[in-house]
Amino acid sequence: MSRHRNIRNLDEDDYYDDDYYDDDEDAYYLEQQREQERKKKEEAERKAKENKLKQQKLQQQKLQQQKLKQQQLDDAKKKAAGGKGGGGISVASAAPKSGGGGISLGKPPPGFTVESKKNDTATKNNNAQNMPIPQLPPNILASLRSNSTTGEVIRSHLSLVILGHVDAGKSTLTGRLLLSLNHVSQRLLQKYQKAATSIGKSSFALAWFTDEDDSERERGVTIDIGTKFAKTEKFDFTILDAPGHKDFIPNMISGTASADCGLLVVAATTGEFEAGFARGGDASYSGGQTREHIVLSRGLGVTQFVVAVNKLDAAEPAWCQKRFEHIKSMVLDFLKQNGFKEARITFCPVSGLTGVNISNSDKVEDEDGWKALKKWYKGPTLLEALDGFSPAKRGYEKPLRAIVTDVSSEGKHVNVRGRVVQGFIQSGDNVVVLPVGDDANVVRVERGKAAQEGSSPYSFASPSPTTSSSTSNEAQLDGIALAGDTVELTLANIDSARLMTGCVICHPHPSLRPKVEQRFEARISIMERLAVPIIRGSSVLLHMHSIDVPAVLNKLISSEKRGDGKPRQNPRVLTGGVTATVEITLSERLVIEESNECKALGRFVLRRGGDTIAVGLIDKVLS
Repeated sequence: MSRHRNIRNLDEDDYYDDDYYDDDEDAYYLEQQREQERKKKEEAERKAKENKLKQQKLQQQKLQQQKLKQQQLDDAKKKAAGGKGGGGISVASAAPKSGGGGISLGKPPPGFTVESKKNDTATKNNNAQNMPIPQLPPNILASLRSNSTTGEVIRSHLSLVILGHVDAGKSTLTGRLLLSLNHVSQRLLQKYQKAATSIGKSSFALAWFTDEDDSERERGVTIDIGTKFAKTEKFDFTILDAPGHKDFIPNMISGTASADCGLLVVAATTGEFEAGFARGGDASYSGGQTREHIVLSRGLGVTQFVVAVNKLDAAEPAWCQKRFEHIKSMVLDFLKQNGFKEARITFCPVSGLTGVNISNSDKVEDEDGWKALKKWYKGPTLLEALDGFSPAKRGYEKPLRAIVTDVSSEGKHVNVRGRVVQGFIQSGDNVVVLPVGDDANVVRVERGKAAQEGSSPYSFASPSPTTSSSTSNEAQLDGIALAGDTVELTLANIDSARLMTGCVICHPHPSLRPKVEQRFEARISIMERLAVPIIRGSSVLLHMHSIDVPAVLNKLISSEKRGDGKPRQNPRVLTGGVTATVEITLSERLVIEESNECKALGRFVLRRGGDTIAVGLIDKVLS
């Protein structure tokens, strides 16, 4: 019978009648009492177990303290026997006899754990300071410093980012480029063509060479950075296929931050170019991704471009010179407005789908299109334009900086992928991982290689690829990665949980480490169309290489309108199209450096509400 009844329906005699309540009331309370007794017993057993473990731990600490004291006494006796009458300073000795010639810093303070930690830290710092500063092997250093006439120069390595508006044909063009260089096989292409046709995307087969994720292939949109390696006649390229969709701008930023040069893909078809290059109708729309990619790439350090005017075979009319010149004039003007030099920009009409003007050696599917193009175009092919890049300046002799982009564990070791942005790293090196500060040992170094059989993008230049000089020089680079290389490292003596994307690997010597701080002073360039002005205290998301962290602009130092030349001190607000000096505080301590010391750790992008609002350079790191 239920214990809860409507009292209004009961008579007074019924309410006070003992027989109204359930007959099993006594059993209920008895069960509750037994449950409480059981819980008390379990709690008592748990406390007894904890006390026992605590006593064992204290006993172990006592034994360790006794061993440490005995060891210190033995060391003191040995020193006294070996150097009587000396006036040296003893740091770790026990209390000396009165009148002794040594100076004692006293006995260890109580509490073995604290003392042990101090000793470990001191030992670690002393070991780091005593480590020799690494030096490149003389033969490799001589080759890096030599000129091309010696035949002993290491081939230049460039990181090439593929940029452009969504659906401009970036991935398809990249796949065609790899096919022209024989880095992928016709058999694999046929396999992709069959699979793509089965899901109704037959024209996307070439894009599948870089879009390897199933979701990317189903949607027909690049989501993450696709990394491939290619070898041309002059350069060894790490190709970074960046997403063009606005939703994946953070991924595009992480790829562009690692790039030395860019391949900007522009669709020539009517409507597509205009959509990608649109300025935007109001402040809430920043325009097409072609413009934003240009601004971001310049802010992140890219200084030279090849502009591929793609899909010119689908223009009205096909391979129209007038359409090519119109696109060239508009894009070139915008590139020059953003600080690119015209001498470092090359325009090239291509068709990624049919292979027209990719390479002179290609057997293209559209022979008529090739003939129509050659009637008015006398410039380079795409591969020739890429070989026209200037070699990147590398800081081989600067302190090591390697940025982690991926981490995986394998047995006792940890595999790390990343890029050496300056210095060098080799097997057997002792390194430190910042900002966590953990030490590690480099077990293996493997550089990224082109897929072509028998070729390595890190071989020395030589008159013939089969000469013994080339083979020996390439062997000398085994186990060594230089600045600009994309690498995979195997680290020992470090926990994989302590490593994450964005960590920086450097040499443990204190003078060779970068700063780990939370505040810095920077110069920023505000985007032209800014939906909400920037004021002091504005919250933003700061993107730097492969990480993003919340930040606050806690001080507006000065601002200047572009081309005005009149700086304004302590502005109250920053609007679109101005440059400014600001102080930024991060939500956590990061590895940062001045941009003139290390480009990768000194350039950043500020975003807010899914829109890019500024790009910047770190001028001063503040403590």
